[in-house]
Amino acid sequence: MPSYDHIGERVNATRRDIGEAIRSRNYEIIWEEIRKQDLAGAHYIDLNAATGTGDIDQEIDGLKWLIDVALESTEKGLALDTADLVVMKEGAEYLGGRRPWIMNSIKGTKDKMEKLLPIVSEHKVPFIALAMDSTGIPKDAASRINICRKICEESSKFGIPEENIFFDPLVLPISADISQGEVTLEALRGIGEFLPKSKTTIGLSNISYGLPKRSLINHAFLMATISNGLKSVICDPTDREIRRGILLGELISGRDRHCRRFTRTLREGKF
Repeated sequence: MPSYDHIGERVNATRRDIGEAIRSRNYEIIWEEIRKQDLAGAHYIDLNAATGTGDIDQEIDGLKWLIDVALESTEKGLALDTADLVVMKEGAEYLGGRRPWIMNSIKGTKDKMEKLLPIVSEHKVPFIALAMDSTGIPKDAASRINICRKICEESSKFGIPEENIFFDPLVLPISADISQGEVTLEALRGIGEFLPKSKTTIGLSNISYGLPKRSLINHAFLMATISNGLKSVICDPTDREIRRGILLGELISGRDRHCRRFTRTLREGKF
């Protein structure tokens, strides 16, 4: 297996079939999505119940239901994924200590940090930190790195160790700005230099939005990000090209000692 975490993204209510399954409480569909990602090697299963209605009570109930399904269908860690403070608090309390989990996510804004970091501290869990503040997502890598450093400083006030932070430099589509691939790579290198104890993650599929052959683009970018210090990825682990990208990225970046994972995967016919 890869030496870093990857987070399965498929149980997300923004996907039409998943949103409908959450609304209708279709256990079989959610169970199958979780199991497929588990068997494909995901270390964490992301759970997002925001169906887009704006109904917070509905999202809370949906997230709790997803947690119940996940606890029954996998032993992997969970990622609670919501943009709403109340939903996150309710989900965290409901899950409690029944399973290791990650908070997804916290922006680098004063209000978000003040409200969400205490939950991280209380439950002693890792969290994903987004390289954006009240002005939005900076176009350049240096500004994103600076936001990450501020989040780390604020986290330390709550006793949260740097090792528990997954910094997401936020991948923007190259279809809209061809420079954004390199901006992400530069940000990953900078985070590794200035915050060496932390981890990094990205939402991989954003890079290829609006382009054809998305899986191939994601594959190539994943190898590049691993070579530039990426430590985890939010992705579809059932995508064979992504699994290949992880394997080859670790191989060419020197993380696959003696090429053992690569050669073992070939012998097992899993490449």
